[in-house]
Amino acid sequence: MKKTLCILLALALVLGLAACGGGEPAASELPDPEFSLPPEDATPSDLTPEASPTPTPTPESIDTLKVCGISIITNGQLTGLAFKGVKYENGVLLLDSAVLDSGTTSDILIEFYGGDLEVEVTGECVFTSAGVSSIIGDGSLSITATEAAAISVEGSVTAACALNVTGAPAAESAGVSAGEGFSLSENNENSIVVAAAA
Repeated sequence: MKKTLCILLALALVLGLAACGGGEPAASELPDPEFSLPPEDATPSDLTPEASPTPTPTPESIDTLKVCGISIITNGQLTGLAFKGVKYENGVLLLDSAVLDSGTTSDILIEFYGGDLEVEVTGECVFTSAGVSSIIGDGSLSITATEAAAISVEGSVTAACALNVTGAPAAESAGVSAGEGFSLSENNENSIVVAAAA
């Protein structure tokens, strides 16, 4: 019985292989994989591939942006580096429950140059700075918080740059004042505006 079964299986295998084979192979539409020489009348310019330059990314609206010493933007270009809870997109620094702490280093929490910085705050963000300025820059700073305090500190807030803050409330602090060379033009529950002194 075993011999008969083995003979039947071998016969089925042979018939199956015979059904798959035979006939002329179909013509391939792929190019000949063999290397072909260029025509004899070809010039060197015919043989050189056309180079297309890599497009330069569109520069950001700010030249430099660092968060806790990490460069987010350098020379107007995003670096691809990140900090937890911090993202820069469409010209806005987004802080989403970010915890920025200078710790034992002398890193400024947010440092920006070469443009104006707009900040949107979502969730509870905590800034802790030991012996250094929290935010420094050479443009104006706008902070917007939705259904939250835009600035919440246990002490007082002193703004020594052009600043526009909106929130609910704008600031939870012991007091808001303007630094040297600046004046507080608006300070109410939902808005704080600081501008250069006239």
